[in-house]
Amino acid sequence: MATDDPLPPDPAALVLLAEIADAGSVTEAARRLGVSQPAVSKQLRRLEQALGVTLFERGLRGIQPTEYGHALLPRARAIRTQARQAGEEVQQRRGLREGKLEIALSHFATIALLPRVMPAFRERWPGVQLSIVPPTFQLGGLREGRPDFAVMSMPAERLGAEYSARPLYATTVAVVLRPGHPLAGAKSLAELREAQWLLPSLESSVTRGLVRAFRQARIGTPQCAMTCQTLTGLETIATHTDLVAAMPLEVHEARASSTGLKRLPLAEPIEGPRVAILRWADAKPTPASADLEEAFVQAAHQMARAGTSRRRA
Repeated sequence: MATDDPLPPDPAALVLLAEIADAGSVTEAARRLGVSQPAVSKQLRRLEQALGVTLFERGLRGIQPTEYGHALLPRARAIRTQARQAGEEVQQRRGLREGKLEIALSHFATIALLPRVMPAFRERWPGVQLSIVPPTFQLGGLREGRPDFAVMSMPAERLGAEYSARPLYATTVAVVLRPGHPLAGAKSLAELREAQWLLPSLESSVTRGLVRAFRQARIGTPQCAMTCQTLTGLETIATHTDLVAAMPLEVHEARASSTGLKRLPLAEPIEGPRVAILRWADAKPTPASADLEEAFVQAAHQMARAGTSRRRA
């Protein structure tokens, strides 16, 4: 005998689930939503009864999602984002220049592309609240709209079909050091065989490009003495030590006048990060989000044309 399919959870209740998890308490979630605490508790109980499981439990650190709560959270956050974006979609199509966007930007995107993007975007969308975060999120966050999209190096691992990657720019790695460095006259990687290196991280795309170049030159692998994941930290260390540093060429060119670091004119080109725009494949961007993405694409094209012109000159 056939049975009726269970009713799906109320989307509003799933949004509530995400709010409680992010707020850390029912009381704080109610405050953020502008409703009473009893109303939130009642809706949570209804959701738990409908699903037949407990979604939160109290512990030493306050209210925490159970196994079932954790399992539902990515979907709940995605629904919350979709609900917000649905409202923004309509309002922006009506001509209102408001909304919220969160984007993740690498050092390259922040330094080389963002200055080309922001002035015109702010003029077109003065009411959009933009949050810029570093690309340290888990890729699954794109599903939840946290961030809406990322402009960053392509991950080393192969992306699944659930992600959309729009190639932007292929960077080059610059090898830089302080003025007066003992290796300031080096013109090939072979002369840097014994150098002590300062790298962004052992897993970074800059490091991977440098390792490939060493292997192609048949000189082993670079000797990493230190890693530093912050750009200002890396530049400061390189300025005050004899470590040889590596970074995207475009980042170095934008900051060389302030850091004083010098680029070595090496004979071997070093392939750097391949920068792309990453989104959740099923995401439907709002007009503001789509406009901002296109602005980054145009900025990357302008930079590529400028680089070609410099090389020809």
